[in-house]
Amino acid sequence: MKRTETVSAVVVTYNRLEDLKKCIASLQQQTWPLNKIIVINNGSTDGTGDWLASQPALMVVEQANLGGAGGFATGIDTAFKAGYDWLWCMDDDCLAAPDALEALMAAPNLGPCIKNAMSVSVKDHSELAFYVERPNRTYRKVTDMTQFDMVHGVASFFNGTLISAEVVRAIGLPDKKLFIWGDEVEYMTRAIRMGYPVMTIPRSVFYHPPSFDRNGIPWPGAWKQYYAVRNQRRVFQNIHGDKYGVMVFMRWSLKEILDQAVSKRKNRLYNFLIYGEAAVDSLFNNFGKRPDSILTVKLYRMMNK
Repeated sequence: MKRTETVSAVVVTYNRLEDLKKCIASLQQQTWPLNKIIVINNGSTDGTGDWLASQPALMVVEQANLGGAGGFATGIDTAFKAGYDWLWCMDDDCLAAPDALEALMAAPNLGPCIKNAMSVSVKDHSELAFYVERPNRTYRKVTDMTQFDMVHGVASFFNGTLISAEVVRAIGLPDKKLFIWGDEVEYMTRAIRMGYPVMTIPRSVFYHPPSFDRNGIPWPGAWKQYYAVRNQRRVFQNIHGDKYGVMVFMRWSLKEILDQAVSKRKNRLYNFLIYGEAAVDSLFNNFGKRPDSILTVKLYRMMNK
């Protein structure tokens, strides 16, 4: 790829100042220099804003906390309108290997496309930060991916995700209404649905905290499960089409709700209720709820004062 092509990093941050500092440092040490680093501060209250104000080399956008979806929508929009050829998107708890961007830029383009770094667990460099389950193959270990130059149809959005501006022009921005958990998968499957190649480049390495079992998140933090369920309808529609996707979602969500009802987890009643609330809201296109307005969360807080 020509060195004349411009690249802007897009980093979304919320109340993780020490992680953000490390992330920015890793970007500033890239062997393929970035043209600009854009940071979207999602209403942080931990001193992030003051630190960013002291960093003249960064382009900073301050906004209220709109979740990961709102942060990346703003960041991608800002970088796209500024005219960069490629947008390199990541959370604030990512660490890029020094040659991560160079490896992505050196990988072949299949026309306008999306190329993702390989997300490696920061706690165990032999494991992937995010397990990938496919019908005919499972990726859990780093060696499961490094045997290939490219892994097509697999990407851990937004963790070192390099997006062609031409793709953004065609598919638009992440949907702010999705808030968190599933917004990144919706964006990826939207790109695939519209025919744009999506791939992971194992030579490009990003270090990230390992993912955790969403179903195992203890209350009251389990409010995030609401978004994981609610947003899944949009993912299924991207994969299966609008009408059949809704049917797939109804079948999937009913199974998930019933699984919560019979589980042996401590707060299975609240899990059952929040899954049901999320499914109903999704089917009725209610995508406006923020954490404090989720009914099951309100009930939990009322009963556990």
